[in-house]
Amino acid sequence: IYLKFLFLFQCIMTDAAGKCGPPPRIENGDFLGTTTSEYMPGAQVQYKCQAFHNMQGNQYVQCVNGHWTDTPTCKAPCIGTEEDMNQNNIRLEWRYSAKLYTVSGDETEFACKWGFGPDPSSPPFRARCREGKLDYPRCIPLR
Repeated sequence: IYLKFLFLFQCIMTDAAGKCGPPPRIENGDFLGTTTSEYMPGAQVQYKCQAFHNMQGNQYVQCVNGHWTDTPTCKAPCIGTEEDMNQNNIRLEWRYSAKLYTVSGDETEFACKWGFGPDPSSPPFRARCREGKLDYPRCIPLR
């Protein structure tokens, strides 16, 4: 009887100590499924980012010893508009759209509008989106 009690007590203590509360929230994303107040050790949840956001890290997190493993982050996309391109006298090289969504880490290629040429101090015409920021190339009027 003593051994049964000791084993039961040990299981209850381990179980109570190892549970996790709800998974942490992440910016520009959420976990899939329904929330409960506590999760058993070993439980896993899956995260998903909002549209056009790029996930960095593991999409699955696990409850280990009362704590969640590292959560992923959702990197913001670059959102360019016709206004941004007009200000720099550029256009999209391969697409004809009024709005540009580029996932963080992806590149977009630009070209000068007709009658304009590259500004000598311009950044490259193949621009990489970095966490919501895009360094637009610039064009100046041809003489």
